[in-house]
Amino acid sequence: MTEAWFGLFGVILGSIIAISKDSWAHWRERRLDGSYSAIRLICILEEYANKCIDVAGDDGYAYGRPAGQTDDGQEYCVAQITTPDPLDYPSDIAWRSLDETLMHRILALPNKSRSTNRYVSASAENAFMPYNEEFFEPRQEGYAQLGLEALDIVDDLRNRHGISVKSRTDLSEGWDSKEYLAELIAKFKKRDTEREERRKAILAKSTLKAPTVEEVSR
Repeated sequence: MTEAWFGLFGVILGSIIAISKDSWAHWRERRLDGSYSAIRLICILEEYANKCIDVAGDDGYAYGRPAGQTDDGQEYCVAQITTPDPLDYPSDIAWRSLDETLMHRILALPNKSRSTNRYVSASAENAFMPYNEEFFEPRQEGYAQLGLEALDIVDDLRNRHGISVKSRTDLSEGWDSKEYLAELIAKFKKRDTEREERRKAILAKSTLKAPTVEEVSR
C-alpha cells in the first residue's frame, strides 16, 4: 500500500515538474519573442520619428527665404521634405508577446499618420500663395505629434523589455529629440491660441453696438 502511494506521488510530482518545465519554456520563448519584437519596433519607430522631425521643421523656407520661385521671380513657400509613408510593420513581429496597450498604440500609429495626411490635404485646398500657411501649419504640427508619439512608444518599449542599448548615434549630446518636438508643439499651440484671441478681439469690436443719434448728441 505504501509503495502504491509512493508510486502515485511520483507520478504526480513528475507531472508537476513536466508542466512547470513546459510553462517555463513557454514563458522564456515568449519573453525572447517580446524582446526581439521590441528591438525591431524600436529601430523602426526611431527611424520614423526622425523623418517626422524633418517634416515638423519644414516651413517652406530655405536659408531664410521662401524655397520656391516662379518663372517670373515671385518667391513662395514650398515643401523641402517628403512626408514619410505610413508605417508598414514587418511580418516577423510577435504581436501577442507585447503588452496590449503598447500593441494598440503601435498599430494605431499608421492610422494616425493617414488621418494627418487627409487633414493636411483638406487644409491645403484653402492655402494661398506665397506662404501657404494653411498647408504648412497643420503639416508641421501633425508630424511633430506623430514623431513625439513614436518616441514615447520607444521609451515605453525600452522600459517594458529592459532594453538600454541605443539604436541611433547621438551626434549632439545637448540635443533631445523628444524635447525638441515638445517645444515645437507648444510653440504651435501658443501661435494658434494667440491667433484665436486676436480673432475674438476683432469680432468683439465689430459687434459693438453703434451709438444712437441721442447718445452722440449728449
